[in-house]
Amino acid sequence: MTPQIRAVKVFSLTTSIIGVTAQPMLYEQAAKMGSSTPVIVGLCGMVGFFTFVTPILIHFITKKYVTELHYDETTKEYIANTINFFLVKKQIKFTPDDVHVPDVTGAFTSFHVKDRITKKTVPLFVEPRLFEDPSHYVKIMGYDKPIDFKFDLSREDGDKAVKK
Repeated sequence: MTPQIRAVKVFSLTTSIIGVTAQPMLYEQAAKMGSSTPVIVGLCGMVGFFTFVTPILIHFITKKYVTELHYDETTKEYIANTINFFLVKKQIKFTPDDVHVPDVTGAFTSFHVKDRITKKTVPLFVEPRLFEDPSHYVKIMGYDKPIDFKFDLSREDGDKAVKK
């Protein structure tokens, strides 16, 4: 899916650049046609909205998508590559201990990672097909750990309700 994401981002940025350069000409042509000021403002506002909002929306959705994932044997770290707003690769280094898999993941999110460089928590969306060795996916997602059904938590809540 990486080529498609890159292609959509390139297309979106290209059309936005074209939209920014075309706005003065569009405004001039609308003024020559004798359009009223509200029509000109509405037209330029609509073009401006799609020029600026579309790439931001696409980036908001795709910024979590991991395009490449590598494992460094010497440091025992994973290196996840994502694409930033201007189509530049961004590397995030982490270990399985830095991964937190929430009970309910957000939209386009597989897990959260504490980035070793920036020390920030970053949500990432990873396709299991990116892993050449499925054992790495199992390790990152915590499937090799015992399952906690959280029965103790529900029992405590029930005891509090009975005592009241």
